[in-house]
Amino acid sequence: MSDPSGFREQLQAASQALDNRGALYLVLSGTSEAKPVRHFYGTDGLTAVPLFQGTPYAGWHEVMPFLVQVTDTSGFLDWVDDTDAADWGWGLISDATLGEVFGHVRSLTKILLPDGKEVFFRYWDPRYLGALLSGVEDTCRANLMGPAQSIVLPDGEVINHPGTPGNATPAPEFPWFSLSAETLKKIAVLCWSRLVDNTISALGKKKHSPLIQYPGPVARQKVERQLRRLTSGEAVTELSPEHVQTIHHALLHEASRGTY
Repeated sequence: MSDPSGFREQLQAASQALDNRGALYLVLSGTSEAKPVRHFYGTDGLTAVPLFQGTPYAGWHEVMPFLVQVTDTSGFLDWVDDTDAADWGWGLISDATLGEVFGHVRSLTKILLPDGKEVFFRYWDPRYLGALLSGVEDTCRANLMGPAQSIVLPDGEVINHPGTPGNATPAPEFPWFSLSAETLKKIAVLCWSRLVDNTISALGKKKHSPLIQYPGPVARQKVERQLRRLTSGEAVTELSPEHVQTIHHALLHEASRGTY
C-alpha cells in the first residue's frame, strides 16, 4: 500500500509547499498488474494522454504508459491510497502545461547506456525512477525532472527539483540522456531484487520450467546464482530473451543432474 498517511496527502503537502502554484499530474504504468490506467478511466478519466503517442511505439497499447492530470479531489486518488501495488506510477507537480509536461516525459522513452546502447527507460515504474533520481548529481537530476517542481513517489518520498524547473521547447528527441557507468552500477544494485523477480517470472512462462519442482526460496536462490554467473559482476537492470534462455538451459541442466 502507499504511504500510511496516504499518497493524496503527500501530494497535497508537496503542492502546499509550493504555494499550490502547480497542477497535479500522474504518470501511470501500463505494465503494472494493478491496471492503474483502467482504474483511472473507471474513477476519474478526465484527462489522459498516451505517452508513446507520436513515437514508433504508438501501437503498443498493452504496455502504454499514460500522463494524466488530476485534482486533489480526484476519485482515482482513493484507489491509489487503497492499492497494495508499488509500481502503479508516480505523481508530479508542475506549473507547465499538460503539453509541455507530456513532451518532457515522452522524451525519456529511451536513454543511452555508458556503451552508447539505446534502451527503454522504465520511467513509469517509481522504483526505477526513484533509484535513478537518487543516484545522479544535481545537474542530471534537474535535466531529468525538467518542468517538474516536485515528484512524489508511492511510498511518500518527495523529490524536489534542485534548481529552477525548466522546459525545452520543443522537447528534446530521445535518447538524449546518457547514463554514467557509476550511476548504472548504483541502479543495478538497488534494482537487483526486481531483476530477480522479472527473471523468475520470465522463466515461469517457459514450457517445462524446472523451477516448479523447487520450493520458492530455493528456486529464487538458484536463479540468483545463475544471474550472478551470467552478469559476471556487471551492472545489469534487464535481461534479453537470449539471457533468459541461457538461464533456462542452465537450470534444466542442473535439474537433469539432480542438483538441489
